[in-house]
Amino acid sequence: MKEPEDSRTDQQEREPAGETGPKEARLAWIRTYRQTGNVRLVCEKFEISKKTFYKWLKRYNEAGGEESSLEDRSRRPHSFPKSTPESVIFLLKQARDRTGFGQRRLRAYMEKNYNISISERTIWKILKKVENGSEERNSKGYF
Repeated sequence: MKEPEDSRTDQQEREPAGETGPKEARLAWIRTYRQTGNVRLVCEKFEISKKTFYKWLKRYNEAGGEESSLEDRSRRPHSFPKSTPESVIFLLKQARDRTGFGQRRLRAYMEKNYNISISERTIWKILKKVENGSEERNSKGYF
Protein backbone atom coordinates (compact mmCIF):
# COMPACT_ATOMS: atom_id res chain seq x y z
CA MET A 1 0.00 0.00 0.00
CA LYS A 2 1.40 3.33 -1.05
CA GLU A 3 1.40 6.25 1.41
CA PRO A 4 0.04 9.59 0.26
CA GLU A 5 2.62 12.11 -0.88
CA ASP A 6 1.54 14.71 1.67
CA SER A 7 1.33 12.88 4.97
CA ARG A 8 1.13 16.04 7.07
CA THR A 9 -1.58 16.04 9.70
CA ASP A 10 -4.08 18.85 10.13
CA GLN A 11 -2.13 20.10 13.15
CA GLN A 12 1.13 20.22 11.19
CA GLU A 13 -0.62 22.13 8.44
CA ARG A 14 -1.89 24.77 10.88
CA GLU A 15 1.53 25.17 12.52
CA PRO A 16 4.27 25.54 9.91
CA ALA A 17 7.41 23.43 10.50
CA GLY A 18 10.15 25.11 12.50
CA GLU A 19 7.92 28.02 13.52
CA THR A 20 6.93 27.84 17.14
CA GLY A 21 6.14 31.25 18.63
CA PRO A 22 3.10 33.45 18.13
CA LYS A 23 5.11 35.93 16.06
CA GLU A 24 6.12 33.22 13.61
CA ALA A 25 2.57 31.91 13.41
CA ARG A 26 1.25 35.39 12.62
CA LEU A 27 3.91 35.83 9.98
CA ALA A 28 2.79 32.52 8.47
CA TRP A 29 -0.79 33.84 8.34
CA ILE A 30 0.32 36.89 6.42
CA ARG A 31 2.55 34.93 4.05
CA THR A 32 -0.29 32.53 3.33
CA TYR A 33 -2.62 35.45 2.72
CA ARG A 34 -0.14 37.02 0.30
CA GLN A 35 0.11 33.72 -1.59
CA THR A 36 -3.61 33.00 -1.75
CA GLY A 37 -5.20 36.44 -1.45
CA ASN A 38 -8.06 34.74 0.38
CA VAL A 39 -8.74 35.74 4.00
CA ARG A 40 -11.39 33.06 4.55
CA LEU A 41 -8.99 30.34 3.45
CA VAL A 42 -6.23 31.59 5.77
CA CYS A 43 -8.61 31.78 8.74
CA GLU A 44 -9.92 28.28 8.12
CA LYS A 45 -6.44 26.82 7.65
CA PHE A 46 -5.01 28.34 10.85
CA GLU A 47 -8.30 28.19 12.79
CA ILE A 48 -8.41 31.89 13.64
CA SER A 49 -11.18 34.44 13.38
CA LYS A 50 -11.27 37.03 10.62
CA LYS A 51 -11.22 39.73 13.27
CA THR A 52 -7.95 38.37 14.68
CA PHE A 53 -6.42 38.10 11.23
CA TYR A 54 -7.37 41.64 10.24
CA LYS A 55 -6.06 43.00 13.57
CA TRP A 56 -2.60 41.54 12.93
CA LEU A 57 -2.61 42.39 9.24
CA LYS A 58 -3.39 46.02 10.10
CA ARG A 59 -0.55 46.16 12.66
CA TYR A 60 1.85 44.58 10.20
CA ASN A 61 0.92 46.98 7.39
CA GLU A 62 1.04 50.05 9.66
CA ALA A 63 4.57 49.10 10.70
CA GLY A 64 5.64 48.89 7.06
CA GLY A 65 6.05 45.13 7.06
CA GLU A 66 8.22 44.97 10.18
CA GLU A 67 8.15 41.48 11.68
CA SER A 68 8.55 42.94 15.16
CA SER A 69 5.03 44.40 14.85
CA LEU A 70 3.69 40.85 15.14
CA GLU A 71 4.95 40.43 18.71
CA ASP A 72 2.53 40.65 21.63
CA ARG A 73 2.32 44.07 23.24
CA SER A 74 2.23 44.55 26.97
CA ARG A 75 -1.10 45.62 28.40
CA ARG A 76 0.55 47.03 31.49
CA PRO A 77 -0.17 50.72 32.03
CA HIS A 78 2.73 53.14 31.56
CA SER A 79 1.99 54.85 34.86
CA PHE A 80 -0.10 54.38 37.99
CA PRO A 81 -1.50 57.81 38.85
CA LYS A 82 -3.65 56.50 41.71
CA SER A 83 -0.85 54.56 43.42
CA THR A 84 -0.06 55.29 47.05
CA PRO A 85 2.68 57.96 47.27
CA GLU A 86 6.02 56.91 48.75
CA SER A 87 5.70 59.54 51.48
CA VAL A 88 2.43 57.98 52.71
CA ILE A 89 3.97 54.49 52.65
CA PHE A 90 6.91 55.78 54.71
CA LEU A 91 4.57 57.40 57.28
CA LEU A 92 2.49 54.24 57.42
CA LYS A 93 5.55 52.07 58.10
CA GLN A 94 6.69 54.48 60.84
CA ALA A 95 3.25 54.48 62.45
CA ARG A 96 3.14 50.67 62.37
CA ASP A 97 6.57 50.42 64.00
CA ARG A 98 5.66 52.94 66.73
CA THR A 99 2.17 51.66 67.54
CA GLY A 100 1.98 48.04 66.37
CA PHE A 101 -1.58 48.72 65.15
CA GLY A 102 -3.31 46.67 62.49
CA GLN A 103 -4.91 48.11 59.37
CA ARG A 104 -8.17 49.18 61.02
CA ARG A 105 -6.55 51.20 63.82
CA LEU A 106 -3.81 52.48 61.49
CA ARG A 107 -6.45 53.92 59.17
CA ALA A 108 -7.94 55.94 62.04
CA TYR A 109 -4.45 56.87 63.32
CA MET A 110 -3.33 58.17 59.90
CA GLU A 111 -6.57 60.14 59.52
CA LYS A 112 -6.30 61.71 62.97
CA ASN A 113 -2.56 62.46 63.12
CA TYR A 114 -1.66 63.13 59.49
CA ASN A 115 -5.04 63.91 57.90
CA ILE A 116 -4.37 61.13 55.37
CA SER A 117 -7.33 59.07 54.22
CA ILE A 118 -6.32 55.61 53.06
CA SER A 119 -8.41 52.44 52.88
CA GLU A 120 -7.92 49.52 55.23
CA ARG A 121 -7.40 47.25 52.24
CA THR A 122 -4.56 49.41 50.91
CA ILE A 123 -2.97 49.53 54.36
CA TRP A 124 -3.23 45.75 54.59
CA LYS A 125 -1.51 45.32 51.20
CA ILE A 126 1.31 47.67 52.19
CA LEU A 127 1.81 45.96 55.57
CA LYS A 128 1.84 42.57 53.88
CA LYS A 129 4.66 43.73 51.58
CA VAL A 130 6.61 45.10 54.55
CA GLU A 131 6.18 41.87 56.54
CA ASN A 132 7.48 39.80 53.62
CA GLY A 133 10.62 41.92 53.57
CA SER A 134 9.87 43.32 50.14
CA GLU A 135 9.61 47.02 50.85
CA GLU A 136 9.90 47.98 47.20
CA ARG A 137 6.85 48.28 45.06
CA ASN A 138 5.58 45.06 43.55
CA SER A 139 6.28 44.11 39.94
CA LYS A 140 3.20 45.98 38.73
CA GLY A 141 4.32 49.17 40.45
CA TYR A 142 1.40 49.71 42.81
CA PHE A 143 -0.16 48.41 46.00
